[in-house]
Amino acid sequence: MKQITIIVLALATAMAATGCKRASDVLATYKGGRVARGEFHEWMDARRMAQEAILKKKSQQKTHLERLVIEKLSVQEAKKAGFDKREDYNYMQNLAVRNFYAQYIGRQLSTAGTFKEKAAKTRIIKLAVKNYKSGSKKGEKLTEGEMESAVNEKMDKARSIIKELAKGELFEDLAKKYSDDFSKRKGGDIGYVIEGMRGEEFSKAVFAVTKGEFTKEPVRIGNAVYIIQVDDSVELTQDNIEDVIEDKVQQTGLKRRLTYNAAQRLQERLMKTKDVENNADTVVLANPAAVVYKVGTKTFTVADLNKLVGFILSKRKQAGRPDMKIEDKMKRELAKRILREEVMMREAIKRGVDKDEKFKKELAFYVDHNLATTYESEAVLAGITVTPHDVREYYTKNLDRMYTRSINEGGKTVKKVIPFEEVRQSIEHRQYDVKKSEKRKAWVDQLLRENNFKIDDSELEGK
Repeated sequence: MKQITIIVLALATAMAATGCKRASDVLATYKGGRVARGEFHEWMDARRMAQEAILKKKSQQKTHLERLVIEKLSVQEAKKAGFDKREDYNYMQNLAVRNFYAQYIGRQLSTAGTFKEKAAKTRIIKLAVKNYKSGSKKGEKLTEGEMESAVNEKMDKARSIIKELAKGELFEDLAKKYSDDFSKRKGGDIGYVIEGMRGEEFSKAVFAVTKGEFTKEPVRIGNAVYIIQVDDSVELTQDNIEDVIEDKVQQTGLKRRLTYNAAQRLQERLMKTKDVENNADTVVLANPAAVVYKVGTKTFTVADLNKLVGFILSKRKQAGRPDMKIEDKMKRELAKRILREEVMMREAIKRGVDKDEKFKKELAFYVDHNLATTYESEAVLAGITVTPHDVREYYTKNLDRMYTRSINEGGKTVKKVIPFEEVRQSIEHRQYDVKKSEKRKAWVDQLLRENNFKIDDSELEGK
């Protein structure tokens, strides 16, 4: 009986020492609210934070708990001020939510692990062409004619190596002897190559070689010349990749690339469905009524695109960023991005992502974060100005330390002052950031103090 009692006491002590951490444990409190462990973990997960690292240190947890509570309190303040009802905020929020849907389904597709793609186990002998003159102290570059001559020399060298291969010399021996690639140590073995690896030209050249053969003519790609041998050809799938590829590092890298490729191809197929009309490259941007794209019943016109561009520029100005001119090419690229997000959002809804509880929680965190940061930048930090006097004063004060350079002139070291106009804009941005940081810190301190923010240190994990 005594022994049983000792065991029970020992177990109780162990549990007390390690702590019985529950999702409902309260980590922090503030006026009218609290943060439980479960919510804190879900918030970190939604932010894609390295939870293991954060949970090892109490100081890290305190920093992030403060961030979460500031976000919550900012949302409260924003709603009190009716900020979330503003037309411009809701316009931006719709853009942000569409982007969130697209990113979320994109991550799902990229980690789904479903793929089926050709792969070739490849060896190479690479002859690199240096683009500078040997012996040149200043690294003088070759002229176009000199570069072509250097490439031709490497082509001739590669042909002589191919002749050695034809006589029965082992590829791996010649790779160790001649190759300029890091793979020479492994006899030119670069593992399995899939479409797009090392660039489209390279993978195209690889898949033009029959299994067990090598290129009968050198392959020039850029300023390098290759001889390629394919030892094996296989169709990689999520079911056989671990059996086919023994190298764990390459296995992991290829899995990531293959799932990404599969996701990209799905996106491309979605963009080509019958009810998607894409005129982004050809639409007349001078015609506001012209259709940029259609997705089902949704139509996006040049007028919509111009509204979006104007919105972006106004937000840049509010944030104190310099004016920028958005060229037609940038407009078209922006339209393509919005179209892709629209198509991906529709696919997410079709797959029922919006019904998933995890998605709902992450979207709620995202919406709150978006409202909090927008309120903070446009309400709390509004009105920050940097005067010409501020800029000039900073320049004068830091002239010797930051804006004077020592240069060599005629064998002598002389000090040269960087003209004010060359650094005026960078100083203005620096001053703006400093003022913004100071104002934010004062606001955060006051917000937490007024709401009686407290952290229960005993509930935190780690040291």
